[in-house]
Amino acid sequence: MTKSRIIVAAIALAACTTAVNADTYNKKTKVTFSGPVQIPNAHAKEGVTTLPAGTYIFRLLESPSERHIVEVTNLRGDHVYSTILAINDYRVNASSKTVMYFSEQKSGTPPPVKAWFYPGDNYGQRFVYPKPKAVQIAAAVNQPVPSHEVVVVEKTKYVEVPVYIETPAKQETAYTPATFDKVDATDTAGVDGEAVKEAPAPEPKPAKLPKTASSLQLIGAMGLLFLAASFLLRRVALQLK
Repeated sequence: MTKSRIIVAAIALAACTTAVNADTYNKKTKVTFSGPVQIPNAHAKEGVTTLPAGTYIFRLLESPSERHIVEVTNLRGDHVYSTILAINDYRVNASSKTVMYFSEQKSGTPPPVKAWFYPGDNYGQRFVYPKPKAVQIAAAVNQPVPSHEVVVVEKTKYVEVPVYIETPAKQETAYTPATFDKVDATDTAGVDGEAVKEAPAPEPKPAKLPKTASSLQLIGAMGLLFLAASFLLRRVALQLK
């Protein structure tokens, strides 16, 4: 009995672990912006897409490279606004909420989203902007900005593109993670988001068994069998006398 309980407990624990992994694997996040913001978009003419004020979903996609690919969609997930190349980012203190950080812009200009951190994570996603836009942002915020050459491909394919750093002085240097450590580790300006749990798969309905005869009919049949057996036994007993 004890062994069976241990097995059942192990199965339940495995199920819970699978559910947690499903929720955190793609770090699916719902975030609401009170005003318009900009996100990288290699397919857009200016290298960015402006998202109007509203609620959006951010999630990681599977990628064959070590860097992450972030997909931004509407709430229903049936419209993709952008597929973004990202690199690792770091912050000193992890938050219990999702945080989207911004690069400051001039008044009246939508701020570019700088980084995205999932609840409890010190490491997040630093968005890489197409080179022309990265140069503009670096000069405007007086900070280095990661960039990549614009390579337009089918949205369902991934292409390895080198990442560079655009400096405020409009110079391009090789990418090194240490460049952003001091700049990004103390970011405070941002918007809180909400981690979205994946809905569990519906349990399969039990198959309907065919209807069988009622118990009364079964009892009646058994009674007849007993009577027949009794009759045969009496005849055998009389013949033996």
